[in-house]
Amino acid sequence: DAAVAAGDRARAEALVAEGRAVAPRDARATLLEARVARSFGQDTRARRALELAAAQRQQAVARPVAMAQAGGLPGGATPVSFPGTENPFARGGLVATPGRAPLVALPNDPVAQDIATQLAVLEDETSPRVTSTVGGRARSGSRGLDRLNELSGSVTASVSPGALGGRLSATISPVTVDSGKLGSDENTRRRFGTNLISGNAGGSGTSTASGVGVSVGYTRADWLRADVGTTPLGFHTTSLVGGVELAPAVTDTLRLRLTAERRAITDSLLSWSGVRDPVQGRYWGGVTRSGGRGQVEVPVGRGYIYAGGGYAVYEGDQVARNTRTEAGLGLGYPIIREGDTELTAGVDLVYFAFDKNLRYFTYGQGGYYSPQSYTAINFPVDYRSKIGDFSYRVGGTIGYVNWRESDSDLYPNNPDMQARAVALSRTDPTVSARYPGQSTSGLIGGLRGDVDYAITPRLSLGGAFRYDKAANFDETRILLRLNNRF
Repeated sequence: DAAVAAGDRARAEALVAEGRAVAPRDARATLLEARVARSFGQDTRARRALELAAAQRQQAVARPVAMAQAGGLPGGATPVSFPGTENPFARGGLVATPGRAPLVALPNDPVAQDIATQLAVLEDETSPRVTSTVGGRARSGSRGLDRLNELSGSVTASVSPGALGGRLSATISPVTVDSGKLGSDENTRRRFGTNLISGNAGGSGTSTASGVGVSVGYTRADWLRADVGTTPLGFHTTSLVGGVELAPAVTDTLRLRLTAERRAITDSLLSWSGVRDPVQGRYWGGVTRSGGRGQVEVPVGRGYIYAGGGYAVYEGDQVARNTRTEAGLGLGYPIIREGDTELTAGVDLVYFAFDKNLRYFTYGQGGYYSPQSYTAINFPVDYRSKIGDFSYRVGGTIGYVNWRESDSDLYPNNPDMQARAVALSRTDPTVSARYPGQSTSGLIGGLRGDVDYAITPRLSLGGAFRYDKAANFDETRILLRLNNRF
């Protein structure tokens, strides 16, 4: 174990060979080989070693070894992740195999339990899997502008690519989004596209979009994640997106996490799909974030401390270019950890700042929240447990935020349009050529829940709920998931 932790594969293999030579029929020596094989990504070798260890232990105790159930939450559930809602720094039954002896639990045999657990984890990691989801999202706001209703789904197929190790996946994600019909009052319509400077009080532009996103991904243990894909094909603006995350354990007490990515901004119909200006007939929007982030993670007792920072560039079709810097610091600690039950609490400090305020919907704005300073302290609490084949996680966050937005031009990347707006504001007192800045503080928070039910050892039904009260909007998400291992 020490050699594996130090990354000294040669020493680990030598020790395994010595153990197998001294005790060739001892399941404990064979189990050590499986641990080394799994640590260095040799899943096929690990499976052979675990199956041999199970047979050796069965002969030793004259009873077959059972395979336990594995998974992210107790009982096999996997917490559902909703893109864009997490802190960017924080991060029952027996499985029978046809043709083998019946699987019987050995509660008083720690060696057999260890073999069974590792077999179950390896089975979960390497079995072909298909996961289907359907979900919805509702974000508050003004109709036709920052309001957003989303109906989406996905089908993901994943396999273990043999000697390569890790897991390959392919995903198809259909989605439909709707911002509602633009309000009919003149003040609201002036806030969209080029309606103000054209005098077009009737233009409403685009209010819906539908498309299908595609992506492929690869994961390797807990230190590598990579994916590449597209924003939904069929949206008015389609972009290539993806990312790579490396999380090597530098020492036993230090992990470094590095991320480089390009992601869609899904705050609004404008930022995600792009919309059509009713006067010009031209589309603008479809914003992506391109950048990187780095963080260090240090264990503290049973918990951890993290600190990190990042930088990103925001760009879209006919949208002013923007940049963002961010930093985070926090800790998490399990207050209770007993069997399948865990209660974790923590504190997160979050800071980010954009160069420009582009959260509006006139031509050239981006339609995404972009304050010039945002500072928050959050206190998350999560509880996980299991009752038979039913696993669940519930949690909540409460925090306090202070944020500031600067004034912003109506047409931030078009000097001619902006000059016309300024000229109009001099003759019409009801017109302003700039959006006013603001500074405010207040409470923020959220509720979340995940459930998973093992219908069979290989088929599970899960769901998730999220409610977030953010600085300037409320958002609710629900999701149902069906996960099948083959």
